[in-house]
Order: sequence, then C-alpha cells, then structure tokens
Amino acid sequence: MIRSMLRNQGKIQNHLVDYYYKLKKPPFNKHDKVALIACANHLNRTIINLVHTHQLYNYSKAIH
Repeated sequence: MIRSMLRNQGKIQNHLVDYYYKLKKPPFNKHDKVALIACANHLNRTIINLVHTHQLYNYSKAIH
C-alpha cells in the first residue's frame, strides 16, 4: 500500500508519503524497508484512529 502511495504521490496529497521522505533525509537516513515499515505502522494507527472517531481522511488536518 505504501509503495502504491509513493507511485501516486503526484496525483494525491498524503501525509504518509511526506513521512516516508522525512525518514529518508538526514538526520534519520533510514533504509528503504525500514522507512516502509514505519509508514505501514503509521498507516495502521491512522486507520484505527479514523475508524474510532468516525472521520474521513483530510490532508489539511493530518499531522505532518
């Protein structure tokens, strides 16, 4: 899912893609798979929060 989001980043804004590139830049310098797993965990927490609060995803409200 994260790879799909990275491929389609030009079409839709997504805070998980922003988070991926944040992890790839210094001072973090994470490897690709480590950054992908971190984004997958972030996606999981985001989905659970949206379900519990009965909200739709909104990029402008997301924490970057």
